[in-house]
Amino acid sequence: MTDRSKLLLAMDAGATKTVLRIATPSGDVLAESRGGPANIATSVEQAAKSMEGALRHAIQAAGLPEDVLHNGEVKWIAAAGAAGAEVVGRPEKLKALLPYLTIFDVRTDAYTSCLGAHNGADGAIVAIGTGTVGYAICGDRNHRVGGWGFPQSDEGGGARIGLAAVRHMLAASDGRIEESDLFIAVRHHLQELGSDPMTWSVGASAADFAVLAPIVLKTAKNGCEAAVKLLEKAGQDIASLVETLLKKDGFSEMKVAFTGGLAVELLPWCPQTVRDKTVSCQGTSLDGAMRVAMERASMM
Repeated sequence: MTDRSKLLLAMDAGATKTVLRIATPSGDVLAESRGGPANIATSVEQAAKSMEGALRHAIQAAGLPEDVLHNGEVKWIAAAGAAGAEVVGRPEKLKALLPYLTIFDVRTDAYTSCLGAHNGADGAIVAIGTGTVGYAICGDRNHRVGGWGFPQSDEGGGARIGLAAVRHMLAASDGRIEESDLFIAVRHHLQELGSDPMTWSVGASAADFAVLAPIVLKTAKNGCEAAVKLLEKAGQDIASLVETLLKKDGFSEMKVAFTGGLAVELLPWCPQTVRDKTVSCQGTSLDGAMRVAMERASMM
């Protein structure tokens, strides 16, 4: 029977969901589960709630006792790749809210994504979803570019594409530019939501704007010149991330793995020089977090 006195816990804690895995120190997976949003820059309390909820589901799925978090029978060696972990003080606040974890190593989700994408080897990633971030690992050196939040950063991501689409729609509605298929599609979508297209964006979140990105992609594929221009701009923004990411000494020859929900859709809009540097992902952010947990367990 497997010794369960010490268990590993890996978490991919993102802006929209938490993915969690319990495993033995040898790497045998006991259970996986999902929870709610866990961006610790937005709300540490919400992140802790999402993580604990997912953990309790995984404990039940693994057949562990309900009180295993507090009965002292298991030492939990945990690692999380968390959105917002670069904000000073947030990882410490998160750890304080989950005190039953014996070891809790909180890294940025960019770090664990890069670690997982290259199966622990040196390499670089560009994550493209609601936002964007570039990250590279070379030995004991790390390099990050972008990913500082919407609207001030995250160029090339879904939220910025959606914002550009709304700006286009507003300008066309005013008569400042010509109407287009993109204008019609965005306006129709917002009306279908029961909103006034001219004021919908007031108070809209990054996730709200990102929902419009598929509309831009669809109208571009149908030949809308306005949508094509927006995606070409996104491709140039992503290329700038890659170029800057690989500028440092020792990083220039690295291959880049593209991750995130919009990576497949947006990669074709990037210059050929970027596409030539790409390799397939070998793993996920959750895999990267498990690597960190296994490393910490080996040091006990």
